[in-house]
Amino acid sequence: MVSWLTRLSAAFVVAGAATGAYIIFQNPSAGGKYRPELDRLTGQVRTAWNSLTNSEHPQQQPTAREQARLPFLVIEPRDFAAPIVGLPKIPTQTAQAPAAAELQLAEVQTTGLPVDLEPVEARLRAKVPAEIFPYFELYLYVSKATTDKGPWAQRMFVLAKQPDQQFKLLHMWLVSTGKEEQLVAPSGRELGTHTPDGMFKLDRGRFYKDYTSRQWQSPMPNAMFFDWQTEGRPSGLAIHGSDANGEKALGSRASHGCIRLSAENARTLFELIQANYKGRVPVFATDQNSGTMSTNGKLVRDAQGRVAMRNGYKVLVYIEDFGGPSVDTVAALY
Repeated sequence: MVSWLTRLSAAFVVAGAATGAYIIFQNPSAGGKYRPELDRLTGQVRTAWNSLTNSEHPQQQPTAREQARLPFLVIEPRDFAAPIVGLPKIPTQTAQAPAAAELQLAEVQTTGLPVDLEPVEARLRAKVPAEIFPYFELYLYVSKATTDKGPWAQRMFVLAKQPDQQFKLLHMWLVSTGKEEQLVAPSGRELGTHTPDGMFKLDRGRFYKDYTSRQWQSPMPNAMFFDWQTEGRPSGLAIHGSDANGEKALGSRASHGCIRLSAENARTLFELIQANYKGRVPVFATDQNSGTMSTNGKLVRDAQGRVAMRNGYKVLVYIEDFGGPSVDTVAALY
């Protein structure tokens, strides 16, 4: 009933508004007089019409999905002054950096001591000139450092070059290098006990199974002398084995300048080199003024720039006062 009354009232209002509009259009001079009344009737028409339409189409309740969106405001792209409503943050999974690879250590069964091979190889490649590497197949890296300078101190690393030009660790042995001080020899002469730094070859003509030092009157089994001249004379520097007393001091500076190994390890190295590493090797240059052979890899070349070669052992010995990378240095690499 109420709905019909509402519709009837709306019809009367619409008719009145139409009548007023007709009067104004027929008599334009009366527009100003009847304009307020016409505006009032127009407003009533709108109200009545809205009431009528709302009664026929009741407002529907929002769905659950629409309710979920109700708290958020729709901002028109150009409405820059509209309030900004922050959307809830969606939790995201931050990709974690892969864990640093654990440092792999190569272990030599003969000693049971862990050796980080990659830094040893990197050290050799950093110190030995690139043009030297093609000429040698076996590398003996010797640290003459004192034991407080790192884990490589007083050790020899025996590395064989592989077909892919990488190194394989064959042995890692304790050694004794020179005491680095002046000592009185049995002859009464005061002699130095310095182990020089640098690169050295081995003298193919001076390998001795049994040898005794004339200056120090000490045994040097499986002696392998260096192909190195100092002040115009072949030096007495060698790699060799030790007696029982010498073996007790391995791992410290205890020799008269040579590189001492245990008797067993010296024999192993002696036989390895003689059986596998004979060949043509480059000639290291000798300073004309001092008569001392280069220890930094300077080579003798002919007039055409070709490297002078001769028979020898394809073995390079590298000696330095370096105890190995510190813990901080290794950590920074990974």
